[in-house]
Amino acid sequence: MSSSHAILPVEMFLPRETIALIDQYGAKFPHDLALEQDMTVVFSDMRGFTELAELYEPQEVYAAINASLAIQVKSIHAFGGSVNKFLGDGLLACFAGEGKSERALACVAELLKLLPEHEGLLLPCKVGFGINSGKILFGVLGDEDRWEYTVVGDVANTAARLCGIALPFQALMTEHVVADISGHSKDRYCSFLGPQLFKGKKKAVDLYEVRTDSGAEPG
Repeated sequence: MSSSHAILPVEMFLPRETIALIDQYGAKFPHDLALEQDMTVVFSDMRGFTELAELYEPQEVYAAINASLAIQVKSIHAFGGSVNKFLGDGLLACFAGEGKSERALACVAELLKLLPEHEGLLLPCKVGFGINSGKILFGVLGDEDRWEYTVVGDVANTAARLCGIALPFQALMTEHVVADISGHSKDRYCSFLGPQLFKGKKKAVDLYEVRTDSGAEPG
């Protein structure tokens, strides 16, 4: 007896940027494709994952991470961003076009409110964020057996570094994000923390923390 299976749309598994390029190039997809774009990138990552994985059953941990990511994805899409990839217990999101940093900042501010509210429903998923803005390369990495279209460059590296040092339910951003937003948004969301020198970088980065005093609305 034959059984029918629903075919899931490819959009559920690939970032929208990748799908757009596949539609554009088809079988002639260039392996060395790298496009420079002005973007705001957001990294998220869960704090204390090793301890969580040790204390709870794998299915419980999986359900908690999945619930946390679902909340993040919904907000990212609501504010016009795109999820480029999932990184285990976190993700990389990209915001492009007009108001990219405004939207990324409002999105993260919203998540800093939403995620703690959902923490008591499942296992604790204490998430930290890193945000940076500037010129990045969207490039194809891999070989003929496995390709991935992803973000490359110092802007993304710095955002990942910020995410790595963020405290639970804290979001850190660079002066490049602050320079790309309105004075109103700066007053609403940004608190200056001071310079931070990362290993391997010659210049210190001015760090700001995202405040969540006011509500954020998509737009």
